[in-house]
Amino acid sequence: MDVAVDGAAVATLDRGDGPGAPLLCVHGFTGSKEDFEPVLDTLAAERRVVTVDLPGHGGTPGPDDPAAYGLEAAAGWVLRAADALQLGECHLLGHSLGGLIVQRAAAVASQRLRSLILADTGLGAQREERAAHKIRIAVTTRDAGLETALAVAREPVGDPSPRSIDEDPERQAFERSRFLALNPAAVIGEVRALISAAPLGAFLRGIDIPVLVLHGEDDESWTATEQALLVASVAGAEHAVIADAAHSPQLENAKAWLAVVGDFLARADVVRQLPASAT
Repeated sequence: MDVAVDGAAVATLDRGDGPGAPLLCVHGFTGSKEDFEPVLDTLAAERRVVTVDLPGHGGTPGPDDPAAYGLEAAAGWVLRAADALQLGECHLLGHSLGGLIVQRAAAVASQRLRSLILADTGLGAQREERAAHKIRIAVTTRDAGLETALAVAREPVGDPSPRSIDEDPERQAFERSRFLALNPAAVIGEVRALISAAPLGAFLRGIDIPVLVLHGEDDESWTATEQALLVASVAGAEHAVIADAAHSPQLENAKAWLAVVGDFLARADVVRQLPASAT
């Protein structure tokens, strides 16, 4: 399906037409729709699955103003994309920064969602060590361009996981070309979002749809303690830790990731709230 949001074409991977409710996947900081490609075909055996390039990423153009890339603006864009894709009541999955975005989409439109999956994300802004690194990426993008900023982005922060997919030369080459194609305003604006995101508080405590929080056991972007705080803050959230994986288990251990996500989606497909008169 060729779709446009706010007058601009949206690049998508769109597969499947099974009986399950559709799933929309939202990538993270400097990512793209290909971050879900290894799991798409398996998920699409049961349902329609769509993953999109956010504005300023991959094949979706974006504005040149960093202020346009705030979390609330991105959440509104995701909901408009879901409308353009004619997804109806759907499952919504966000990875990393995408998880912060979909939390806000659900905050204003949970009634149109079947479930919410928060993958390798957090309750709010990244901790100081991670935030300082992101600021360096943004400043370098602004002052020296994307080529130099990529070198900063690839610098290790803390104790990187030995399972990092960056060791794969083919993946590394793809990520290089993808990064250099970014709109610099998207990099700067999303860094601002990552270092300043506030927890949603009351909404998360009262959310009324099934929620899954999952992450790699060695996720270095939000610690295990931070992930546990996110789980505790979301009413009734399920929690899954993917072994042999770090920040992108859908790439690092796709089989285990699919087992967890597939089971959750199948159960969420049949969840129905009881009418008030039945309580």
